[in-house]
Amino acid sequence: MKSWLTVLRAPFGAAASLHRKLTVNIVLALLAAVMLAAAVMIYEFFEHLEENLDDALRREAKEVLIQAEPDLPFFGFAPNALRFKGASGAYRYTVFDHQMAAIVGSENSPTIRTALSALPLGSAQHIPLPGERRGMGLCGEIAEQRVCVLASAYAPLTDTTILGDMWHELEEQVHWFLFGSLLVLASALVTARLTLRPLSQVLKEARDIGPDTPERRLSTEGLPSEITPLVDAVNRAFSRLEKGYKAQRAFSANVAHEVRTPLAVLRSRLDLAEDPKLRAQLKRDLRRLEEIFEQLIDLARADALAPAAFEQTDLRKLALQVCCNRGPEAIKAGKSLAVTGADTLPVKGHPGLLEIAIDNLVRNALAYAPVGSEVELHLNDMVATLEVKDRGPGVPQEERATLFERFKRGKGSAKTEGSGLGLAIVKSVAEAHGAQIRVSDRPGGGSVFSLQFPVLASA
Repeated sequence: MKSWLTVLRAPFGAAASLHRKLTVNIVLALLAAVMLAAAVMIYEFFEHLEENLDDALRREAKEVLIQAEPDLPFFGFAPNALRFKGASGAYRYTVFDHQMAAIVGSENSPTIRTALSALPLGSAQHIPLPGERRGMGLCGEIAEQRVCVLASAYAPLTDTTILGDMWHELEEQVHWFLFGSLLVLASALVTARLTLRPLSQVLKEARDIGPDTPERRLSTEGLPSEITPLVDAVNRAFSRLEKGYKAQRAFSANVAHEVRTPLAVLRSRLDLAEDPKLRAQLKRDLRRLEEIFEQLIDLARADALAPAAFEQTDLRKLALQVCCNRGPEAIKAGKSLAVTGADTLPVKGHPGLLEIAIDNLVRNALAYAPVGSEVELHLNDMVATLEVKDRGPGVPQEERATLFERFKRGKGSAKTEGSGLGLAIVKSVAEAHGAQIRVSDRPGGGSVFSLQFPVLASA
């Protein structure tokens, strides 16, 4: 008994499975479609009842007409044959000669003769008959004589009754059609809701997993049995990623700890060098090495940034802080810094990494700006945008596509020191905040680097 139940349940899938749910709902929709199709067929039958009867009468009239032989008595027909006598049978025929005299058959009246005499040869048309009979007339030329045939049939219902029944049936089928449509629609909605509800919960859980919460996993509770293996595989992938992420963080922390100490020792020992020129050159190389190291750490932090670490931050305060930090360097180089625009520009983000991104843009602008020029930091609170404007040589159009790639430096950067990581850090921080970084030409010469945040991220 159990094996038979297993066989019967197999097409419907296992219990609580997506297969079972979809199959049941598809069967319900199919049943509704079958009922609808049956209703449409009934409607079509009633709609074409008169048309079918007319087609049959045309065939009957044509069959009688081609059998007529004007040279024979009664055109070759038997006058006492059943279908030439009376007018109460299923089919009745009346044959007329060229003078519209009835040769055989009993349906003969001035109205019928007048209607038949007006028919073109070979054209079958309705002939009005008394009572509940329907007539079809057809005329042809046989042995150079005009011969007309009237084929008639007894209609079980009058025209009014037929139309009334058809309209009544149509009303019923409309109700069934609406009911079937609502049934299919409701089935689809219920199926989508019941099927996607557990998946929506899994999607919400997946969105909450990030670098700050790598230990979280997706729940399989309430999921269809076909989806559970997929979620389990995703959880195992998360576990592998968590392991690799923790190893990467540990490696970065160890590198930061292990490298900073030797760099500090190396700096102190450089002071013991006797050759001043060599000492200055080595210190300059050491500063560049420290800068590259700090940029790699910043880039790793930006790549691992998660929205959970965001807080309300004012971009103007960060811009002012960067200008204060870079001010002495700018003055020493014969350049100036200015912050213009909105008095405040609050966004949701990570203050430390945003300051690093702004600092990289300012440092890049100062490196290319000519002596005596000004680097302007303009804040636009209408579109949550920070613009860093300079009067440098600008960025060629062909270099803009790869400008923000790591270790990618433009042709005009040969005269400046840099690792090619500054703008890559800016791009990584922007992507972590859902912002966009763009570069354009500044009117009058120079470049404009725009950091635009989503509107919802602004206050």
